[in-house]
Amino acid sequence: MQKLLLVLVIGALALAAAACSSGDADDAGVNGASAQGAVTAVAEAEESGAAEAMPVAQSDQGAGSLPSVGPRIIQTAALTLSVKRNTFDATVQEARTIAAGLGGFVVSSSASQGDERRLVRGTLVVRVPERSYAQAMERLSALGRVEGQEETGQDVSQELVDLEARARHLEAVERQLLELLDRAETVPAALAVQSQLNQVQLELEQARGRLRYLDDQVAYATISLDIRERQVAVAGNGGGPWGIVDAWRSAARGFVTVVGWILVVAATIAPVVLLLALAFFGARLAVRRGLPGLRRGGEPPSA
Repeated sequence: MQKLLLVLVIGALALAAAACSSGDADDAGVNGASAQGAVTAVAEAEESGAAEAMPVAQSDQGAGSLPSVGPRIIQTAALTLSVKRNTFDATVQEARTIAAGLGGFVVSSSASQGDERRLVRGTLVVRVPERSYAQAMERLSALGRVEGQEETGQDVSQELVDLEARARHLEAVERQLLELLDRAETVPAALAVQSQLNQVQLELEQARGRLRYLDDQVAYATISLDIRERQVAVAGNGGGPWGIVDAWRSAARGFVTVVGWILVVAATIAPVVLLLALAFFGARLAVRRGLPGLRRGGEPPSA
């Protein structure tokens, strides 16, 4: 009996998925008086689902004939900017203000210190409404010298259309299964329908989640900013990135480094030098003390 009920339920599921009418449920081959009640309930649910399947199919056809609304593009960009010295913090704050003023927000940010123990380089990722993408790129590019720019666009129109159609189809199947579950009169029939319903609802939630994610990616463009400070050019040095102040600073660091190493070497060899000096003076003193005796012993006897 359970196998017969499972066959009938799967047949009803196929009927709802196809969204077409069928009046052949009474020809399912009912055998056994004990299964008659469950078969009648499922057959009635099939007939009811068949009567309701035509409006669903018609609505799907109507949705498929909607006019095109244009491509759906996920816009992303990366900007590399160099700014003047001591302006990193102000530039980052200005970029935040631009994003907020256009209705966007900051996704993430990071920064690192330079030799002067202050923040001089970092990355800022912002998202702005897609209608304000061009304006955001223009205003962010004006914050400094653009040293690199990359823009990409991903067309997800086809995927969105497929997901919307799949979601509508799964919703129709879900309605049919809920109707079958209400009409099931036995536990085995209800369990069979519930198992199929759980699977359909899981697939429906996955399709809806993907739709929400793509809609969000299309609605907001993502812009990544790589900002760093550059050395201020000094007049008369040929416009190079390195000035006289930096030269003096580097020379001072080199001098301190050399002096430090000299002190380290001196401190390391000082005990050895001290021991050698003590040995030398000790030997010299011993020689001086023994020299008169040697002279007396070596003088010739007087006449």
